Amino acid sequence: MEVIRKFIDANSLMSIMTLPETFRNQKLEVIVLPADEQTPVKQEESTQDIVQSLIGAIPHTSLSLKELRNERLEKYEAPY
Repeated sequence: MEVIRKFIDANSLMSIMTLPETFRNQKLEVIVLPADEQTPVKQEESTQDIVQSLIGAIPHTSLSLKELRNERLEKYEAPY
C-alpha cells in the first residue's frame, strides 16, 4: 500500500476543503491513503457451518419450546 505524507500550509488546503478556522495560518500534515483497499472476499458458509455456529447461542433450560417462546414474548413484546 502506498502512502503519501506532506506538510503544507493550511491556507492553500482551505481552498480545496473545509477546515476549522483554528487551522488558518498553520502548517498541516496531510496523509493520503487509498480508500479502495481490497478486502478478502468471504466464502459462503454451508448450512451445516451456520447451524454449528449457533449451537450454544440459546442457553439450555428445562423449558419446553412453547414455554420458552412465551417467556421471550413476554420479555420482548412491546406493550400497547
